[in-house]
Amino acid sequence: MFIDKNGIVRRPVAYLAGPDMFWPDGMEIGAGYVEMSHRYGIDGIFPPDPAREDQYREYTPQDNSQEELEKKIFTHDMNQIYRSDMIIANLNDFRRGQEPDSGTAFECGAAWALGLRCYAFLTDIRPLVERFSAAKHRSAEGRWADENCYVIEDRGLPLNLYFGVPFTVVQGNMEDAMKRARADFDRELVAAGHRAFDPEQI
Repeated sequence: MFIDKNGIVRRPVAYLAGPDMFWPDGMEIGAGYVEMSHRYGIDGIFPPDPAREDQYREYTPQDNSQEELEKKIFTHDMNQIYRSDMIIANLNDFRRGQEPDSGTAFECGAAWALGLRCYAFLTDIRPLVERFSAAKHRSAEGRWADENCYVIEDRGLPLNLYFGVPFTVVQGNMEDAMKRARADFDRELVAAGHRAFDPEQI
């Protein structure tokens, strides 16, 4: 449970973002995340989950082209975000380099712009310049740079500031992020005179 924007105490809907669906057992991972979310009083949605019956309509492809399929997937995933109260994102480095998955990054920006509560997790939350494991050096100006002389952010954050500022980033995994969200929600509930979430009441 949590207190929503209208002051109503209810179960928050969480969009569980990340590249996890791309792993060979991605759907099993997602099902595990959703089941886990219920233990913390959260209604988790994994991106490929079926659309719910609400005001957000799925895109109907005009033909069988790849472009139309992509529009369908994009609309489906955005609808999952629209119907959510919060996002919990896996921002660990993805296969294309030492940055989060680009699709997940877009979803994070959309979630923040829509006013969702924003949580994320990393296995390593050291500052980005320390986590950067490729070749790096100090530039003439004394700033850290990679082998192509591109500056590496050195603000003490584990990720780019556009994640570090709006997101609560925890060290660990999806469950650790859910625990943090649950603790935040319970603190808000108690402060407002409500009882903290009791998993035995599920």
